[in-house]
Amino acid sequence: MINIRSLASEFMPRRGLSFRLLFFIIICNFIFAILTTGIGLYQEYITDREQILENIDNIYTSFGQSVAVSVWNLNEAQIAVQIHGILDFPDIQYVRIRETIENVNIVLSEVGIAPVNELFGRSFTLAYQGTEVGQLEIFASLDGVYARLIDKVVYAITSQIIISLLLSVIILGLFHQVVIRHIVKMVDYIRTASPDGSETPLVLEGRDQRKQGNELDVLVEAFNFARAKTVSEFNARQLVNEKLAYERDFSKTVINYSNTIICCLNSDLTIDSSNAAGSAISGLSGDDIIGKDWVSIFVEEAKMSDLTIDLKKYQSIGSVELQLNGSTGKSNTLIWSFAPFYDSGTIRFMIGFGQDVTELKKAESQLTMLNSQLEEKVTKRTESLKESNTKLAVAFEDLKYAQQSLVETEKLASLGRLVAGVAHEINTPIGISVTVNSALVAEHKIISGLMSEGKLTKNKLEHFISRVGEATILMGRTLESASDLVQNFKQVSADQVSSKRRSFDLQTMVSELLATLTPTYKRHKLEQNIPEGICLDSYPGSLAQVVTNLATNAITHGYDEEETGEVSISVDQIDAEKIRIIFADNGKGISKANIDKIFEPFFTTKRGSGGTGLGLNIVHNIITSILGGKIWVTSTRGEGTVFTIELPLIAPVFKEGKHTTDDAVAEG
Repeated sequence: MINIRSLASEFMPRRGLSFRLLFFIIICNFIFAILTTGIGLYQEYITDREQILENIDNIYTSFGQSVAVSVWNLNEAQIAVQIHGILDFPDIQYVRIRETIENVNIVLSEVGIAPVNELFGRSFTLAYQGTEVGQLEIFASLDGVYARLIDKVVYAITSQIIISLLLSVIILGLFHQVVIRHIVKMVDYIRTASPDGSETPLVLEGRDQRKQGNELDVLVEAFNFARAKTVSEFNARQLVNEKLAYERDFSKTVINYSNTIICCLNSDLTIDSSNAAGSAISGLSGDDIIGKDWVSIFVEEAKMSDLTIDLKKYQSIGSVELQLNGSTGKSNTLIWSFAPFYDSGTIRFMIGFGQDVTELKKAESQLTMLNSQLEEKVTKRTESLKESNTKLAVAFEDLKYAQQSLVETEKLASLGRLVAGVAHEINTPIGISVTVNSALVAEHKIISGLMSEGKLTKNKLEHFISRVGEATILMGRTLESASDLVQNFKQVSADQVSSKRRSFDLQTMVSELLATLTPTYKRHKLEQNIPEGICLDSYPGSLAQVVTNLATNAITHGYDEEETGEVSISVDQIDAEKIRIIFADNGKGISKANIDKIFEPFFTTKRGSGGTGLGLNIVHNIITSILGGKIWVTSTRGEGTVFTIELPLIAPVFKEGKHTTDDAVAEG
């Protein structure tokens, strides 16, 4: 009897390609069958649902009017017959009739099994002679649909499994006949092939009569090509081995005749091999070197222990200067370098390379002597340079003192210009007050004389009182103006002189400052746009100095003598901790060549015309050091200049120190 299991194993081994192919064919075919059957059944399910709903609509069309008449007449017997007749229709599960009384639906009659949910059904309005008398509710069951679908699923799956198995067996037999048997032959050929390539090329069975080959023929051609290439590479490898043997002999010759000592050290630092240079330089024969401790021959006693530790780390070592051990009777100096030699990933030797530099050391000694003489000359020259540097340091300190003096002078000059402007402005109201006072004295003398002579009349007294009233009003206005100027000046000048820290309202402080600056720059318009309620804990005198210097700089450098301009200062609050001050003018602007230099000390475009070049340098130093802020400038030639300042609402504690211009930014 034929053994089916052994026959199946021959054509379809469990780990073979046939078994895997059959498995994937069955799985793919079964999945495809399930998908197609599922889609068909789903479409049939949708169709059945729609048919049932359509049947319900037809039932209403047939029974609706008669049921409405029965409900209107309250003919319960007729209603029972009608709803039982509706329930007899296929797939109808539940029928209910509601009677509408004063817009309230009351169940009049019902038959069948009430559904869990009332989603699959219809509800129709019953009307008699245009009046709604109730509702007809018909619900269907899908149990019959599901039963039919289950039967079809079982039939479809069973038939598809049978078809898949038969189809898979047929495909497997064809695949074995077309592919597998040829692959088995190729495997047998590979197993029995000899390394010298003496066999004839592989030829598949039944290929002689084919006019056109397939992928197997291409595979066989590729295999024969690879086989021929392997034989060729084997022969080439033989040639390479011969070449390697030649290169090995060549390298051995080079090593033996090299002037550099090349020796291989074992793990215990004994010498495994050495070239002829080792014997020539050390004065020992080859037999005296091989197997001896390398350290005892090529290292002086003072460096033996340290170098032994370093070598046993089996790491690369470069450029170690050593003298021969005294036991050799020679004093040659060698530069050694070491590299580990690996064999199959394991360190086998430390290879040492020693180059004799005895002659070079002699030349180095002579060069050291010459360098010593040169150092003496350099020392003398250095002493001369030190004297010059000392003189330069003294000059630099004098220059720093002069710069500080000029800075202080510039500050006092700013206050002086403020004093001169305020004094000139106060002079007018005081002069008017003096004139009015003189007129009052004259009137007083006249009235006093008339009273003493007894000639004072009512008209003259009324005239005197009128003149006194006018004089009082005029003197009050002028003296009030002078008082305001003096009050503003007192606060501003006190801030500038004292530089004390205090809390102050920014709008009030700037208003007082601009009031004192207005007399000095009458031709120009000074404007401010500062919101109320911005309070700073800072140094008002230093901030006033900044605003004064910026205003002076704008009017001095931005406009010609007869020009008038507009200078504005505006403030906005960036966040809870910072404010931004924008100081702008519509003057000439700053050229691109100068905009990066304006914060440098002593840089000015008015040299010889009263400019010191310290105004903006002072501004920068005050903002970045005292007030703890930043400043940058943008300018367009012919359109004006804008200085932007960012300040904290609470200034840092100021300490005297060196000021730089690192935080100043210029933009063209």
